[in-house]
Amino acid sequence: MDDKFIKELREISRDDRRRSEFMIQGLKETLEGRKAENAFKRWIRRKKEQKKITERFNQASSSDHK
Repeated sequence: MDDKFIKELREISRDDRRRSEFMIQGLKETLEGRKAENAFKRWIRRKKEQKKITERFNQASSSDHK
C-alpha cells in the first residue's frame, strides 16, 4: 500500500462503512501487485520476511535468558 492510500485511510472515521471497503480494496490491489511480480522477486520478498521474523524471535529469546 502506498503513502496516499494510508493517508486517505487515516482520514476516514473508524465507524465509517467506507473504511472497511477501502481497506479491502487496498489489500486486493496489494495482492494483485504481488501476483504480478515475477517468481524471483516473490522469492526474495519471502526470504526477507522470514529473516525479519527469525530476528524478532531471536532477540526476544535472548533477552529472556538474561
